[in-house]
Amino acid sequence: MQIDDSAPTLPLSPLDPRLPLGMPFTPAMARAVGIPRSALDRMLRDGLLRRVLRGVYVDATVLDDPETRARSVALVLPRGAVVVDRTAAWLHGVEVLRARSDLLPPLEVLGRSAAGRPRHFGAERTLISEDVETPYGVPVTTPLRTALDLGRLLAPDRALASMDALLRTRRFTHRELLLQVERFRHQKGVVQLRRLAPIVDARASCPAESILRVRWLEASLPTPIPRLRASTGAGWLELALGLEVQRFAAVLAGQLSGEEREQLTSSGWRIVVLTEERVIRSDPYLVMRHLEREFHQQLLRQVS
Repeated sequence: MQIDDSAPTLPLSPLDPRLPLGMPFTPAMARAVGIPRSALDRMLRDGLLRRVLRGVYVDATVLDDPETRARSVALVLPRGAVVVDRTAAWLHGVEVLRARSDLLPPLEVLGRSAAGRPRHFGAERTLISEDVETPYGVPVTTPLRTALDLGRLLAPDRALASMDALLRTRRFTHRELLLQVERFRHQKGVVQLRRLAPIVDARASCPAESILRVRWLEASLPTPIPRLRASTGAGWLELALGLEVQRFAAVLAGQLSGEEREQLTSSGWRIVVLTEERVIRSDPYLVMRHLEREFHQQLLRQVS
């Protein structure tokens, strides 16, 4: 059998036997068994370690699963603190969009330091017992409470993307989310939460689809159907956002093949294709105007 030398491989060199195999650890734990920070940096460069959180490492072959994440947080969680917001979402398997994809997840907790100061980037808040659960012994806000907090505290597009993803965990229903909104009356961000909660939708398959829906709803367009199924005559295709009557849809690059787009076009559809980078990073106004222009072109084509 011929082996492709260009194929990526897993690091096969063993870690220093003094490090815990398969378990996260801190530089202090490594130093306690005689391994200096310089050695950790070298193993990180060689691909033997990966950094889970700031100040927490794990063997590079260990899966990035909920247990590993929780055990990593437990190593740096202050006594009596509860994991909240973006870190809570991360523990629930939801990656909140960050400015750069290579940035480590933040550690956001609610509690107090030994000096009595709040250990959180925002204001203190009140949690009730139903707001907190303890997977693998780590106190963290539930997916529902996390969605409510992120819906108030993040920028609108990233907030909706996070809420959609948390709803996809199926740990709570859309109705339960809506019923909880008024708990936050007079609190920071509640106006935004009231606006976003009704449009949260688990059908969005990724953050870019959620943000695309925000752009669409902010434009002068009819309300779209997420994951709309469209017939090509030869079969059915799923579209990220679409309008069945007007046969107009928007998808992300790579979601449809060239042949599939041609089949839809032949069936009278107009498909707008946008890259994830453009949806997430570019000027929202330009994306909105592009959608409006394409939609109006489709209407003109249908009446001509």
